[in-house]
Amino acid sequence: MQKFSFKHISKGFSFLGKNPQIIYTIFLLIVIPCAFLISSQWFLKVAKNNQEKLERDRIGLMQDIFVGFATSFVDNSIFLQEQINAIQQQNPTITDFKVLKREGENYQIIASFNSEEIGQIDDDEQRVSKYNFARSGEPLIFPAQKSDGRHWQAFRAIKDKSSNTIGMIYTDVSMAHIDTLLKEGVKKAYLLLFFIIIIISILLIRQAKVIDYAVLYKKLQEVDNMKDDFISMAAHELRTPLTVIREYAELLTESKRLTDNDKQLTSRISLSANQLGQMINDILDVSRLQQGRLSFKMEKTTPSVLVDEVIQSLQYMAEKKGLILSYQKNKAPFVKIDSDRFKQTLINIIGNAIKYTPKGSVTVTTYVERDSFYVRISDTGLGISAEDQKKLFARFFRVKSRETERIRGTGLGLWITKTIIEQMNGKINVESIKDKGTDFILVFPVCS
Repeated sequence: MQKFSFKHISKGFSFLGKNPQIIYTIFLLIVIPCAFLISSQWFLKVAKNNQEKLERDRIGLMQDIFVGFATSFVDNSIFLQEQINAIQQQNPTITDFKVLKREGENYQIIASFNSEEIGQIDDDEQRVSKYNFARSGEPLIFPAQKSDGRHWQAFRAIKDKSSNTIGMIYTDVSMAHIDTLLKEGVKKAYLLLFFIIIIISILLIRQAKVIDYAVLYKKLQEVDNMKDDFISMAAHELRTPLTVIREYAELLTESKRLTDNDKQLTSRISLSANQLGQMINDILDVSRLQQGRLSFKMEKTTPSVLVDEVIQSLQYMAEKKGLILSYQKNKAPFVKIDSDRFKQTLINIIGNAIKYTPKGSVTVTTYVERDSFYVRISDTGLGISAEDQKKLFARFFRVKSRETERIRGTGLGLWITKTIIEQMNGKINVESIKDKGTDFILVFPVCS
């Protein structure tokens, strides 16, 4: 029996020695599925971390924006209640939002999604301990698991000019909808991965030879692209509901059954969706700029063509307000810029000029001086005071006045614009007189 076994084992090794492709096939049948599974697990971990960071950044930015004006309205609970009511309507994923005023060591609720608790002292021990921790000034954002799924709870102190804590903001955001979408994406990814592994295995078994390295490399590239696509989907998942809202709003607007009042309400839906979409774009751009992940494709181009395209795209917006939008074009040299990013900055600045100009005109002029290319955007709008001009390009800063209180924005647009222009070796300056108008000047070096 031992001789028989040894004889067959010897023959087996001899056969394998003469046919090494079988060893390679068996090896690949084990290694390839394991490599796919490990790679997928790593990818899902990275996607999850990126998604959680995006969620934290979004919540943190939302609280920063709210704190920016809540500091001046702690004693105006009616105004704060109106603001969080608007937030509740536009963000159904936010399940709880409280604004509390500090009274000694206690915190009194002055605005809340739950109107019944307004005026009461928050005596929840866990929340109170978080309030005390958040008094240090750093926002406290952490995950919480509830019966309906995953949540983010955030605590942010409201401070006065002397850095004394005068209030607190508490936010609870449900991630159940996003988690459901992610699970569906993960399920599809695993299903695709399963079929890929089966196909490779069948080919290996039938061929019984070494897999062609070019084919293997191609398959690995496909999986790598799939990972990139999935990460991109997860990072931009917040845009999906907005797209649906916009599309349905457009369909409603085109309906002939709507009354004028219905159309007005529908236009408000579109306006709010666009504003929220712009806020999400700003938040994503801020995150990319801070992490150095915003790519630039610098090319030698004539910018006057790009300026003309932007002017044409904004003509309707200007005409709707009764403004004259004109372009005084001079002979333009070549400059080295990213065309898409350049147009993004122009849309932001010219769009702001239109928004902040009640009547009159917005004029764009291009010219060359001392080996530099200039783009000057002039308006006859509200103007900016000398004090506000010092803080104009800071994050979250918005000019506050009676005329601008109804104009919405995140306060991120000019910071993003300035950062992008500087990344393209350019500069941006502002010249303005209160109630007379504003000039923004973009400067880029001319290519020799």
